[in-house]
Amino acid sequence: MTNLQNRADGRSTAPTVSATPDTGRGTTLARLRHWRHLDALLIGVLAAVVSGAFLWVPSVWYDEAATVVSATRSWGQLWQMVQSVDLVHATYYAFMHLWFDVFPYSPVALRVPSTLVTGLAAAFTVVLARTLADRRTAVVAGLLFCLIPRVTWMGGEGRSYAFSAMFAVALTLVLVTAARRTADVGETRTRASAVRWWVGYAVLAVVSVLFFLYVAFVVVGHGVTMLLQWRLERRRRARAERLGASPSGSGAHPQSGGRRPHGARGSFVGWFCGAAVAGLASLPVVYFTSEQSGQVGWLDRPSFATINQVLTTQWFYQNDRFAVFGWMLVVASLVVVAAGLVPRARGLVAVVLPWMIVPTIGLVGVSLVTEPLYSPRYLTFGTPAVAIMMAVAVAAVPWRRVIALVVLLALVLTAPTWERQRQPEAKDSAAWNQVADLVTEQRALEPAGTAEGVVFGPVRRHPKATSRIIETTYPAAFEGMSDFTLETPAAETGGLWETQHPLEDVIDRTDDLDVVWLITSDKQDWRPRVTADLAAKGFHVADEWNLTRTNVLKYER
Repeated sequence: MTNLQNRADGRSTAPTVSATPDTGRGTTLARLRHWRHLDALLIGVLAAVVSGAFLWVPSVWYDEAATVVSATRSWGQLWQMVQSVDLVHATYYAFMHLWFDVFPYSPVALRVPSTLVTGLAAAFTVVLARTLADRRTAVVAGLLFCLIPRVTWMGGEGRSYAFSAMFAVALTLVLVTAARRTADVGETRTRASAVRWWVGYAVLAVVSVLFFLYVAFVVVGHGVTMLLQWRLERRRRARAERLGASPSGSGAHPQSGGRRPHGARGSFVGWFCGAAVAGLASLPVVYFTSEQSGQVGWLDRPSFATINQVLTTQWFYQNDRFAVFGWMLVVASLVVVAAGLVPRARGLVAVVLPWMIVPTIGLVGVSLVTEPLYSPRYLTFGTPAVAIMMAVAVAAVPWRRVIALVVLLALVLTAPTWERQRQPEAKDSAAWNQVADLVTEQRALEPAGTAEGVVFGPVRRHPKATSRIIETTYPAAFEGMSDFTLETPAAETGGLWETQHPLEDVIDRTDDLDVVWLITSDKQDWRPRVTADLAAKGFHVADEWNLTRTNVLKYER
């Protein structure tokens, strides 16, 4: 039996239902369906599934190996390392160190945090878009975010790029909330409530920059947004004063003497204070990171090729067709907003567009003036903004079937890239897992008690590392082998990689070995020299395999 109860304010509450098992479940499901953030939850799960599917298939590659070799060393060794190299990734490495303490290293354990964080980024994108626009825009933005090629890439990458996207959208959400609280001060909110949100913004900005330094450009983009809002408010106020009326929707506060509080000005001051605090707190990291700028010496100075990187590679990785599709939707959204077809989206564009544009201009500009710092993947944190901008035009279409067709088209366009990203050699053509599988299979055929050693030669395209990087990322394949050329393990060098003896200096260490393996690059080929050195000790080439970018040789006496 149901009955309606009237509240003191005259509004009726939801009907109360007698507590039977069936109706109880029905009430729970009804509440779940009407939960404001259910869309965000479901799309977050979808993003994690899409980006994390088959993440165990591609081989680990060089950048991910840097995460492994850094995060698996002791705290003292990690601290020693970041004082000379990779300080910019220190916080991420510390997080991964804690992660590996709970979930011991494996290629899957390496990538799962990025998958989970991609889900969070998708959920926050939905919440932000709904806050700035409406539910339809939010759902479309979340679905498009799941399908952007750079997003499907970052969710299976054992680096901090997914974290940068998550922090960027979370930081923007806090900014929007803090600005709204500031605008409501004296009406429905207290000043302390607004201040708490700006303090939260400053703290989150520091954490974001510590995880990924270039998120600082998002904070700068937020400053542009606050300036635009302040300028727009001043124009509305001036126009209203000329007409002899208060600004539309201003609602002068009773304690302001008929003058409405300057919400946009207060928000700019709040952003400025938060950004200043975050900047001062991050300054030591920025300074010492600049001292290690030599580690990105492989980056090229921006050129005409950078234009293609910005328009295609940066957000639509390896998919030119999706790039055309994405930019068409972004332009269409700007037209829709400029034409006034979606009035509420004006505020959305003021928040999202600087987030897209300012970091790119800033990073490319700095690279032109000082040392090259721009790489397309460094701007991964702009993907939530891209998804939201794409969604505005789609959500403006009144027909749901058309919206569904657009999302389906995005799925069709992204599918080939998603499939390529999950091939065994998808990451920089690395085939390290194949090398490990080969060594494991061949060692299983050897008689029990076979004494084995291994020589690690160069690794393709990375002169500072050796193919010992394959042992680091797939240790089980080399367990029990004598690494007789190793001089100082990476964790003890204070740097990123190990040092090793020349083979000729330690050739006598092969006297007690039955088998010696050689893992070497197919370009910096050590085969002739190692074959000659081992021949002097009675070894001959028993077998040889030529894998992608790597040669594997087995020597026997």
